[in-house]
Amino acid sequence: MDQYLYFGSLGLHERQYQIPNFIGLALEPAHDREIRHDLTAALPFDDTSIAKVQAQDVLEHLPIDKVPFVLDEIYRVLKPGGIFRLSVPDYRSPPLKRRSLYDARGRVIGDLLMGASSYLDENTGDARIRFSEDGDAHLWFPRYELITHLILKSELRKAQIHFYQAFLDDHTYLCEPVPGDEMFVQRAAPHDRRAGGAPVSIVADFIK
Repeated sequence: MDQYLYFGSLGLHERQYQIPNFIGLALEPAHDREIRHDLTAALPFDDTSIAKVQAQDVLEHLPIDKVPFVLDEIYRVLKPGGIFRLSVPDYRSPPLKRRSLYDARGRVIGDLLMGASSYLDENTGDARIRFSEDGDAHLWFPRYELITHLILKSELRKAQIHFYQAFLDDHTYLCEPVPGDEMFVQRAAPHDRRAGGAPVSIVADFIK
């Protein structure tokens, strides 16, 4: 049986839990379908040994400088012809923009729903952001060009890449149906209607 990896906790409520091929990678395993793993460390699998990998709403919880290494590791363990499905929140999507905090240049620096809070630096008079330390905070804020930049810094750039859903700029977006296979993406149109049918996530497949 081909082995599939699910980055993060493989919750009993996830569709992927119903597929016996999937193993979750969790800091604190909760059941026998999860193994203990820090996602910023090397994957404990041989080269070209994994058929499918899915990272669904997890990379934005990791320090951004660690992401290219994580993508390198995914590429390393994928079998030839193996598929990695990436989905991250799209911070050009209207519902995410509405709940975010911005700097003076209009860049997202915090998501109020995902672990960010603001405070005033009494020494400088500047507004600052702090993040919760429970692992739930979004530490960076994906947009299409940022995701593309991270991919180009990694071995994953060698894969065949197909974007299904993403805002390409503030007005133009892709919104193709994501294949309804084992790697189901919950926060994607048409399942997620928060943006009225427009993308709420950046979703892409990488075929080695």
